[in-house]
Amino acid sequence: MNFSEIAVKLEQILRLDTFPVAIKMYKNAEELPRKPLNFKLNICQLVSMARYAKKSNSGIPEKMVCSMGAACVGLIKTPEPIRTGRAAVGPYTRDEKAGKRFMENTFKIGDSGKKYDAIMVAPLESADFEPDAVVLYATPAQIMRLIHANTYDTGEKTTADTVAEAALCSSIGFAISKQKPIIGFPCAGDRIFGGTQNHELLMAIPFSEMNRILKNLEETAKGGFSVYPVPPNMMWTPTMPSTYTIQEADLQDQ
Repeated sequence: MNFSEIAVKLEQILRLDTFPVAIKMYKNAEELPRKPLNFKLNICQLVSMARYAKKSNSGIPEKMVCSMGAACVGLIKTPEPIRTGRAAVGPYTRDEKAGKRFMENTFKIGDSGKKYDAIMVAPLESADFEPDAVVLYATPAQIMRLIHANTYDTGEKTTADTVAEAALCSSIGFAISKQKPIIGFPCAGDRIFGGTQNHELLMAIPFSEMNRILKNLEETAKGGFSVYPVPPNMMWTPTMPSTYTIQEADLQDQ
């Protein structure tokens, strides 16, 4: 199954509002199929361009602003303010001790050093590279479908980001490193800079898992419970005002 077919199936089964996004990390920026834009921006902006407007773009740390996001995907070594938790004090935590734990609970490839030189982001349907991961933005009910698909043949739970910081980039890093899907709760930055909506969650899925997830989405739908949209139960008799209720006299021949 090619990338376009996978994207179309995901959109049809889940009825997504925005397009599935392909992510690839490069150890050598010279191998990028497209040069970075000529201004600095964040990874969430690149993903937003791909999922809303089907725009493909690349990024390198020299052309980025968000150190947290870059560290999460391994484009830089995790900086000292993030590593110690100092960056979280005030906005997210009361003190540096809590901040350190907060940051430790956000998966970052950069905690073990810089691993990549560049990132490529594109709509999955037109990607001209084999992705490392696929990112989907979806409603909780759509994420439910993906959770059921992930657990269908293993019974294994799906990990979720629980500190709501750098969730997009952290989820990408986790999916690539652990080769497991993960749910992300979009952070403030993703909402401010990436245009993420209030009703959206995200899931990052290793590309190696996509065929399994797709197959299981189809299998779980057969039961009629794990479907989207979830159909309301109509097998009951409603009560209505008497003026709107059919009376016995209404049934008599006129």
